[in-house]
Amino acid sequence: MYLDVKYTHILFAAMSIGLFVLRGGFAILASKPLAHRVWKILPHIVDTMLLALGVWLAVMLRINPLHVTWLGVKLLCVLGYIVLGVLAFRLKRPRWLRVTLFCTAVLLFAFIVSIALLHNPAGVFALMNN
Repeated sequence: MYLDVKYTHILFAAMSIGLFVLRGGFAILASKPLAHRVWKILPHIVDTMLLALGVWLAVMLRINPLHVTWLGVKLLCVLGYIVLGVLAFRLKRPRWLRVTLFCTAVLLFAFIVSIALLHNPAGVFALMNN
């Protein structure tokens, strides 16, 4: 059961960043957002499932983000990723700023993955100490 939830969480994380990059590519680089309703609804469904699966994993493993540092840092970074994503898709901002926010969000997502893989709040930067 645990591995099913874990791998489903990983699948939804991949779908989440895939949809984010797809939407960002059209909204920022092509200067024309994807117009169909599915592109506005599907990312929210995927992200909700991703969050629910993450909570389910934490409950199954009995880990509390207030006591397990890497998980707390990961959740804070997820909040930052959400804020950067919202700001990147606001069309009233200059294009250079939206591109910068979008790229920063993608890099932050990669950092979040490194935290999850290493179970270390420093993520990929923990590898530099060796």
